[in-house]
Amino acid sequence: PDAILQKAGKLTDEEFAKMKEHPVAGFNILSGLKMLTDELVIVRSHHERYDGKGYPDRKKGDELPMFAWIVSAADAIDAMTSDRPYRKASSMEVAVEQVRAGAGTHFHPDVAEAVLDAAHNGTLKAIPQENLYKDAPAIGAFENPTA
Repeated sequence: PDAILQKAGKLTDEEFAKMKEHPVAGFNILSGLKMLTDELVIVRSHHERYDGKGYPDRKKGDELPMFAWIVSAADAIDAMTSDRPYRKASSMEVAVEQVRAGAGTHFHPDVAEAVLDAAHNGTLKAIPQENLYKDAPAIGAFENPTA
């Protein structure tokens, strides 16, 4: 719900539980599209952790394919480097340090190593989002966030 997405303060336990439903909700919505296979794994598992402490299914290690761990790390980096109603964006350096700290627990160690390599050699960069549809209406909580 928008009230949860726009909340400036800490979520209650009930609000956080509601927020944690989005991977399964997305999976259920998209599962009717027969052309999606790997994408469904990504949608459902992008908040899993390498140590099995993520959600919704508490998958760990080799229980998910590598592409799911790659997208999970990319999603986390994007979340850390994007403004949220409850906090300002972190720098890419801070996000990379979080990946380093979470290697083997939150993040697949090989993915973390690739992120660190990309950061070190300068190929990891935040790409500003640009809306291809300039006249798109404001929708939901994000009010056309790529505008």
